[in-house]
Amino acid sequence: MTSFKLNTYLMCILLFIPGHIQANTLKAAVLKNENFQKRYNEVLGSLSPLEIENFKPTSDGSHLEIIEMIILQQALHLGGLKEPIIFEPHDMANLGEIAPIVDGTILMFGRSMWLQTSVDYQGSLYISEPVIKYGEFEAGLYYNIANKDLKDIKIDALSEFKIVANPRWLADWRALLNSPMTMVNFIGPWENMIAMLDANIVDLMLVNFSVSNDLNMIFKDKLYQPINNLKIVLPDSRHFVVSKRHPRGKEVFEALQKGLTIMRKLGKIRKLYEQAGVMNSKVKNWDIINKQMLVL
Repeated sequence: MTSFKLNTYLMCILLFIPGHIQANTLKAAVLKNENFQKRYNEVLGSLSPLEIENFKPTSDGSHLEIIEMIILQQALHLGGLKEPIIFEPHDMANLGEIAPIVDGTILMFGRSMWLQTSVDYQGSLYISEPVIKYGEFEAGLYYNIANKDLKDIKIDALSEFKIVANPRWLADWRALLNSPMTMVNFIGPWENMIAMLDANIVDLMLVNFSVSNDLNMIFKDKLYQPINNLKIVLPDSRHFVVSKRHPRGKEVFEALQKGLTIMRKLGKIRKLYEQAGVMNSKVKNWDIINKQMLVL
């Protein structure tokens, strides 16, 4: 690929462009209040997303959104759709607000969804094969280390602590209901939940494990750390969803399914999630707080 063609392709992929973009592109909705463009650009460097064989994070924290933008594009390409993907920001509090994709206003989301969130709408949504299977998604109990030191708290002491929880995040909510902590209900953006942690309104927050060597996370110059040796398994599987009511929904979904099947057989889906820290080998032997939920 020439330098000119590569640069043109990357511009189409990376820019978050409004609705007047030319017709030979596909659009995937992302959250307007969570702009991942900078980290996404840094990860890609001079490569196109189709050339990413190994994910190399350039910063700490969770890279779920970034790796799924790459997986989505690679799957569609392998499935036969060659158009570039435009990640278009939408004013939604979270991707659980699925009315626009149910009615066909949106073709697809740029990241996966929990099955429990989407299964009741399967009359209006195509739901892909799982990209993260039941029991594979784990999260840590993070706290602000400037406020307290909870690193070595044991599981039998968790009942003394409060954790912020959004009842609309069904997998998180169900998991925390099966934990000994006191849940503080909050419906709102992730950034406001972490502000509650900073203000000592709550002690803990459930967060995807950071890709950093020590699992620490930095957000707006504040440092957060997970309780050592304890984790929660989110009791659900994650899937990409495509609108059945969008004119290109069936075509896109068939290509997506084909591409994901190829990637799964090659072991590429799991490898990319592991390299992004979503499936984190550093916590493989940690104790599961809600392990009773994993009995099938």
